[in-house]
Amino acid sequence: MVYIALGSLATVLAIAGALLPGLPTTPFLLVALWAFARSSERLLAWLERLPLLRHALIEARRFEERRTIRRGVKLTAIGMAWGSVLFTGLASGFSSPVLLGIVGAAALGGTFAMWWFPTETQEVR
Repeated sequence: MVYIALGSLATVLAIAGALLPGLPTTPFLLVALWAFARSSERLLAWLERLPLLRHALIEARRFEERRTIRRGVKLTAIGMAWGSVLFTGLASGFSSPVLLGIVGAAALGGTFAMWWFPTETQEVR
């Protein structure tokens, strides 16, 4: 039951990430895949059939198999993270340092994660 709840929450966040700029998709999808693989074959199969998550699923599978991330995915993730910091600052008129600090810390964490994991060296189709 806990795995299903965790997988469901991660799925909702992955779908939101596919629709909203600045919110990642693949990390939440990895959590959902992991949780559903341990709890429900039916939910795992349903998740794998969602057209909205098709590209993120390809990247998640690549990460599971090779523990690497494509350079384009890394650059997009870093750009979106720091773009979110800029957007948050502009939208708040740079008047909310706590909010800006939280978003900045998340961007810094995402940047570190993209740096930490190896870059895919060969393009596999």
